[in-house]
Amino acid sequence: MCHGSFSADENCRNYCRLFYYYMCMDFPGPSRYLTGVLLVVTLLGTVGWVTPFVPVSDAGNSGYTAEQVYVRADDRITTATLYLPDGDERVPGVVFGAGSGTAPALYTNYGAALATNGFAVLIAGQTRELEAERPIHWEIRRETSALFERATRDYTNWVSYLASHPRVDEERLVLAGHSGGANSAYRVAYEQPDVKGVVAIAGRFPPERSEPFPTNLLLATGSEDSLVPPSTLTNVSVELTGTVVRPGEQTGSFENGTATRVVVADGATHLSESDNPQLVHTTTDWALRSVGESPPLTFGVRVRSIGSVLYQFLFGLVSVLAATALTKRVVASWVDEPWRRETTVSLVWLTGFATVLHTTLSQRVYHLGPAPAQLTKYVLLATLLLVIGVALNRVASLTSWSETRVGSSLFDFAFLFVPAGAFVVISTQFVTFQLVTTIVLSSVALSILAVFLGELAVLNLPRRIRWATIGIAVLWIVPAIVPPYL
Repeated sequence: MCHGSFSADENCRNYCRLFYYYMCMDFPGPSRYLTGVLLVVTLLGTVGWVTPFVPVSDAGNSGYTAEQVYVRADDRITTATLYLPDGDERVPGVVFGAGSGTAPALYTNYGAALATNGFAVLIAGQTRELEAERPIHWEIRRETSALFERATRDYTNWVSYLASHPRVDEERLVLAGHSGGANSAYRVAYEQPDVKGVVAIAGRFPPERSEPFPTNLLLATGSEDSLVPPSTLTNVSVELTGTVVRPGEQTGSFENGTATRVVVADGATHLSESDNPQLVHTTTDWALRSVGESPPLTFGVRVRSIGSVLYQFLFGLVSVLAATALTKRVVASWVDEPWRRETTVSLVWLTGFATVLHTTLSQRVYHLGPAPAQLTKYVLLATLLLVIGVALNRVASLTSWSETRVGSSLFDFAFLFVPAGAFVVISTQFVTFQLVTTIVLSSVALSILAVFLGELAVLNLPRRIRWATIGIAVLWIVPAIVPPYL
């Protein structure tokens, strides 16, 4: 045992005692060094999680407020974020439709940039049916025409909501959106002749109309967008305006509502269009010109990228990985009962993972956490996890090779992916665009959990303990990933 005495004040003794517990236990020499390395990695990961090493600020400066609102109309409810510039004067408005299945938080940069430059902004996200004043969270739509019709009706309700706000000048409205939101903006523009402009980012499905587009139109996409490549927007410009407009070109005039421009953001993918600085600036510029305002030389906007949030998340994951291994080593010397050691390790991992997830991706990209109103989804997934887990555990107990490293890993991955895969298939019923969205997001989440499942196996936690622990995480995350229109 390592011995020592401390003569500092009480606070100093507390810190020294903590270091003593971690570093001065009955570990062999090399093992003690490994404990020190794990402690250092945990601390470094925590610092990177709390303060990202990429110094950025939120888009825009002070001068506006943002609040979550709910738009209720036609027995449907939409979760949205409303941005309002400071002051009491009436201001122009922008309705921004989020991409299908995404959340308003993903488009914070657009809301902040537009609000900083004098717009009231409604960023609308998830929309659900209401039945007896309660949202329906399980809804399957197969017909493309019905989807467009319903989405257009939702977008029209958002326009009515913002136009009726006492701070908004309803005669100076701009419609905008990304992906599915852009497709709806096209359609609503034909129904709202007084709209001053449209910003369509990666909107590839314009309506089939014989008359020319009724207002100023900005078409934008990323150079690396595989869903909506730049050539697609040239085709869209022809369909809507009858004129071929290539990337970088602009035709028409803002004064008579015929201005059309195609912009391609260098290096942007379909996802990163939601935080691309060029697209944020171009959107703000186009909205200002459409309502008759002269854009400033600088917009006072600094964009926080999703990448910086991912850096935070990754640092947090590293911290959780190291802290879990460190906990296992420490409790091995403190606690005699195996079940208490294993439970402590599991709780440390669950608490750390949930905290990191909630403070990074859930806050800035997509809410990943329990939604009690979606009880049906949780019951279904919990049932699949229990039934498949019990069956796999029974097979593993009867199979000698399940105790080998390869066999154990195969059973672990089966428990992780089979129940979640069955849940996705049942939820989407093979509806293509719903299935693709859910598979991509679920695969990313399950791949991250696979890393932790592997760590718990390396730390020799019994199969039932590690499956129960990871099962809780799967039940926490996967139902939230299933698109809200299911």
